[in-house]
Amino acid sequence: MSLKVSEIVSFIAISLLVGALASCGNSKPERVPEGYHINFSETSPNPKEHKRVLVISGSPRKGGNTDLLCDAFARGAKEAGGYVEKVFLADYNIGYFSEEDVQRVGKRANEAGDDVPMLVDKLVNADVIVLASPVYYMNITGQLKTFIDRTYGRYREMKDKEFFYLTACADAEESTADWAINGFRGFVMCLPNPTERGMVKATGMGRKGAVKGSQYETEAYNLGRAHIVEIFFNHQRSFGLSQKDISGHRQRFHP
Repeated sequence: MSLKVSEIVSFIAISLLVGALASCGNSKPERVPEGYHINFSETSPNPKEHKRVLVISGSPRKGGNTDLLCDAFARGAKEAGGYVEKVFLADYNIGYFSEEDVQRVGKRANEAGDDVPMLVDKLVNADVIVLASPVYYMNITGQLKTFIDRTYGRYREMKDKEFFYLTACADAEESTADWAINGFRGFVMCLPNPTERGMVKATGMGRKGAVKGSQYETEAYNLGRAHIVEIFFNHQRSFGLSQKDISGHRQRFHP
């Protein structure tokens, strides 16, 4: 008995379908791989008034647009009662990630001979971390990426941190700024139980200092002030933030 080609194809397709259905129904995977995860919340999971806020400027030029956003956020956070420190990465000796760094885990991470152990200590001890970088070739800067790579030895200690993102770019399209946001998230999602709180994406900022006096500088300042605002709402205190400021922060949260 001979079969037509169409009959053979149909037979094979039915056999594969039956086999697939049987394999799906018989068992569950023995082990579900651990996924990457970021919590998104406009309110803080940490009920603490005077938070330690670390602002990391990945800009290569002081007074650049992203660096100005950092200053504005820091100013607002200080006014809200935070203990704020700004780190301008270009001021520090940060070597590239090497094979030796793979072995420098935990306490051994402090064996590195550059400034990274001291900077990572600041990350571990912070409650709130602000990651800031301009968009360079649709990514974050080399300064910030190199530093992120070097956190490998202690990244598991960066648990339950709150994150804000700041970026600026010459392009007027918001989608261009999103490339930097993706760079930030690529790091944050690898950490234990992180929470993303908000961001500022300053577009159309091609000239150095263009952020000064712009709406984006105001947004960064208000975001800094709002980093603990929900705590004071609970105590019926607002630290002078208007409802317009709060609404603006909420609209910009996780756009």
